[in-house]
Amino acid sequence: MAQELKAEVRKDKGTRQMNRLRGTGRIPAVVYGGDRKESVPLSIDGREFASALKKGERVLSLAIGDQKAQVLVKDVQYDALGEVILHVDFNELRAGEKVRLSVAVVLRGTPKGAADGGVLNHLLHEIEVECDPAAIPEKLTVDVDHLGIGDLIHVSEMKLPDGVKAVTKATDVVASCTEARVEEVVAAAPAEGAAVEPEVLTEKKVEGEGEEGAAAPDAKAAEAKKKEGK
Repeated sequence: MAQELKAEVRKDKGTRQMNRLRGTGRIPAVVYGGDRKESVPLSIDGREFASALKKGERVLSLAIGDQKAQVLVKDVQYDALGEVILHVDFNELRAGEKVRLSVAVVLRGTPKGAADGGVLNHLLHEIEVECDPAAIPEKLTVDVDHLGIGDLIHVSEMKLPDGVKAVTKATDVVASCTEARVEEVVAAAPAEGAAVEPEVLTEKKVEGEGEEGAAAPDAKAAEAKKKEGK
């Protein structure tokens, strides 16, 4: 049986009014669908709703005055930190009506390919399903022990509870086991425009250059002696 949650019709719709409402511990909400022609703004107790959400409740019995409606928690809006609930959308259900919603996918086990260096990849964290409100699963568990390197698990291969039908594309991959990627380290090229040091060239010494320079003074001295002899 769905958990009951009391709600009050909300008349004030402005931002200031809703902030003031949150300050009293209540959460702005809205209910639509079912036989309703228009959505109805509501307020609900913040603690009661948070408790139901923590238990994994997706379908609630909403008591609005003397009326009760079975509703699906369609959307929950949080603050920027993802901690404080700001607003809730409820979709009223008709008797015998199936619902479509997203359910979390959880992987269980260790792929056998891990022993050969394989890596497990969790590619699909939730799938959309269709079922009766009473059959909504809290989560869907997928065993990965049998996965070898190169193996895949598709949505069509998931074992779903009785009465639950997958709406997500059957060929979508839920998980895989692949070889670990080894990153090759490549030396960084010089940045464009960066100064490059020029190659230092050493001038080759010409053979005999030093000897000719040393012999020049001796030749001049000999010539001077000849002049003195004259």
